[in-house]
Amino acid sequence: MKSCPRRAPLNGFEPKYEPGRWNDRKEVRVTHNCFCYAMNVIDEKQIQACLKDPKCDVPFPQPGSPSGWEPFSDKKPKTCPNMIGRLIGDNPTILPSAFELGCPRGTSKIALVVDEDQDYHFLRQDAPEPDNLNENSNNNRNSNSNDPIGYFSQKSGALPVTNVDALGHKIFDPQLANHDFNRPQRDRLNYDRFCGYFCVPRDRPLYIKVGGRKLFVPAAAGRASARRYVKTRRALKNRKRLTRRHSLHRIRRQ
Repeated sequence: MKSCPRRAPLNGFEPKYEPGRWNDRKEVRVTHNCFCYAMNVIDEKQIQACLKDPKCDVPFPQPGSPSGWEPFSDKKPKTCPNMIGRLIGDNPTILPSAFELGCPRGTSKIALVVDEDQDYHFLRQDAPEPDNLNENSNNNRNSNSNDPIGYFSQKSGALPVTNVDALGHKIFDPQLANHDFNRPQRDRLNYDRFCGYFCVPRDRPLYIKVGGRKLFVPAAAGRASARRYVKTRRALKNRKRLTRRHSLHRIRRQ
């Protein structure tokens, strides 16, 4: 691309663009969605569940599950406020950001778009590839060649990871990219609402939940945090149950 004064700053914590890591094995590709990809989480439990099921019918992790949001419904639109509430509700350490605003160290940038009637979709910024470094040096003669471009990539549901948009263009800025996948006899999705940019932690565990059954963390370092989280959730549920029982008891006495 030609020289552009706008940049999504990099800080060295961006994940590498490694499509083979996500695409080559069916048990990885079909069990991890755009949310997993943006969080950069490949979960072994998802893989094992797929291998045990001849049809590999394994549900995806969904935003909002760990923080107690209701499951998605076709009757309720997937609006930006709803999705942002789910995203940050699960992981309060995720920070709102902007395209030209650098993310703090230990985090990297993702983007969120929605088709309110159909679906949500995440993209993530990747570390610059060698080709991007050469491209930046050749096309930006009057700018600092040490300011590389970090393009965005995406994974739509069980489809392969890609670094181009719906028109086949490299994704420099997700807000300006084409997310209209409404094609005859194919997908009926047009992510026409841009919700924003966010900085996701890359140096600590993230809470991701599937179908209200499992809690996933991307590294062993997060097991203690996960246990504390589960204990806290159980304590809150028990407190609500006791409060409800006490209220019913008072009503009966009256």
